[in-house]
Amino acid sequence: MSGMLGTAVSGLMAFQRSLTTISNNIANANTEGYSRQRVELSEAASQYSGAGFTGSGVQVANITRSYDDFISGQLRSSSSAVGDVASYKDYADQVDNLVANEDTGVAPALQSFFNSLNDVANEPSSLAARETMLVQAEAFTYRVGVVGERLEEIGTQVNADLQGMTDEINSYTQAIASLNQRISDNLALSSNSNKQPNDLLDQRDLALNKLSSLVDVNVADLGGGKISVMMSNGQPLVTDNRAATLGIQPSKNDPAQMDIYLIAPGTTAKQVVTDKFKGGEVSGALRFREELLEPAQQKLGAMVAAIAIEFNALHQEGYDYNGNKGEALFSFNNVTEVPVSQVNGTEVASVKLEAGLSAIGADSANIDTSDYLLKIVDNGSGGNEYILERIDDGSEITLTLNTDAADTTADANGVYGSLVAGASDNLPGITLNFTTTAGTNSTINVPKIGDEFFIRPTFTAAKYIQMNITDAEKVAAATNLDTDGTTVINGAMIGDNRNMLKLADLANQSNMFGGTAGFQETYGQVVSRVGALTHAADISVTAQESLLNNAVEARDAKSGVNLDEEAANLMRYQQAYQAAAQSIAGANQMFNTLLQAVR
Repeated sequence: MSGMLGTAVSGLMAFQRSLTTISNNIANANTEGYSRQRVELSEAASQYSGAGFTGSGVQVANITRSYDDFISGQLRSSSSAVGDVASYKDYADQVDNLVANEDTGVAPALQSFFNSLNDVANEPSSLAARETMLVQAEAFTYRVGVVGERLEEIGTQVNADLQGMTDEINSYTQAIASLNQRISDNLALSSNSNKQPNDLLDQRDLALNKLSSLVDVNVADLGGGKISVMMSNGQPLVTDNRAATLGIQPSKNDPAQMDIYLIAPGTTAKQVVTDKFKGGEVSGALRFREELLEPAQQKLGAMVAAIAIEFNALHQEGYDYNGNKGEALFSFNNVTEVPVSQVNGTEVASVKLEAGLSAIGADSANIDTSDYLLKIVDNGSGGNEYILERIDDGSEITLTLNTDAADTTADANGVYGSLVAGASDNLPGITLNFTTTAGTNSTINVPKIGDEFFIRPTFTAAKYIQMNITDAEKVAAATNLDTDGTTVINGAMIGDNRNMLKLADLANQSNMFGGTAGFQETYGQVVSRVGALTHAADISVTAQESLLNNAVEARDAKSGVNLDEEAANLMRYQQAYQAAAQSIAGANQMFNTLLQAVR
């Protein structure tokens, strides 16, 4: 009878544990990251008697979670892919809505400006038409300025988002490192490594899934319940119970652009890993900045710079309403200084380099969308040589420094010298001046070998363009040239429209990029490229989300809680529990009968 009672009690305990596990599954049916658990039962060791081996009941062998490592890997990979393309698309939509929208884009304002030029050409003696032209020119500069500032704001938003993403990555890697240690400690308490802390494993898998949406990761089993987590290129994020630290810092080239650095587990050195991200939201943000945002800013700036150069050149050839020589129509309010960063380390440059877009005296055909690096190197004789390197293709031109003698004396401040290109080379629409600052011991700082400066000629042109004249009488519509084309006629020729016809014809010219594109065509290329990349991102999001949904469904099928199934199991184990209780009652009745028989 004791055997019967013990067997019944073992069943009662096993079914109670099963009911508890089922109840836990039901309670966590909607808990993110929870994996369905099940109780594994095994037959207890039988006992030998004269009649043979007699069963001694049931025992709980283990409580396991429904989990598939391959499916989890697919889910992480899909999460990274969706995070990448969705992040890219969210940013791209902002730029697409900005440049293609009739209310915010530049194309309508540019067309209205050209239309106003034709109106002046049709009525050159009308001050009202000239006033309208200036209004439309102002509207154009305002519109491109707004677009330029908005693009800059989106770049600032990317920087802020990168800070938030790296902070979030750090929180997940630290959580995984901590869970590594807790899981290892729990396994050490068990003599059987198969009995694992399911709740902690679920928490770690959830943290891995969250992390993978931000950055593509690879996971390796270290044994003892611990894992290592690496970026897809091998950069370590978690090793044992230690986590890496990610952060952002200003780029050595452009302080307005943030780079991502990594401090590996157990180290203190910062490694710039901006180009190491291949998946996740971080990668999407970085790809957007490199593939879409910055090229759009560069090309828009190139168009604006070319318009200013071409219009100014022709406008200065003409004569205004009063017969005076024309002035520059546009200017850049950053001619004296464009932000330029020193590349070689953190020390202050030996001199300050001022780089500005030149709206006068340049050639629009030389306008370029590439960034440049100004390097001061040894000329072989211990002197300075000034090399301007085009970053897009590595081509170089050698510049000459024309110093200003007035500013080469001790403690002087001002323009030290200007860099000019040789006869066969052309600067890409910029002026380069070195400005001295007072040094120590009554000396001045001068350019030094090893100094390097990163220059973005057209990057901020849209933001800085402005009107140079506001008086309608200063609109230079006339040529004031006799029929021979060379003799200047003194006095006003308010009915002469020949110069305005040349200005209006600029709409049909292809002077940009070595004579391959016009102004409107260039802006159309910006809109077209942004639209194409945005559309491609939209298609990618749809495709990757479908793959992610498939991975989620596979994970749910394997690890998710099915309430109907759990309800059926609940009834089954309730009946088994009741039957075991009846066995105990039967054993008790048999024991009482035996006691009565021996009295």
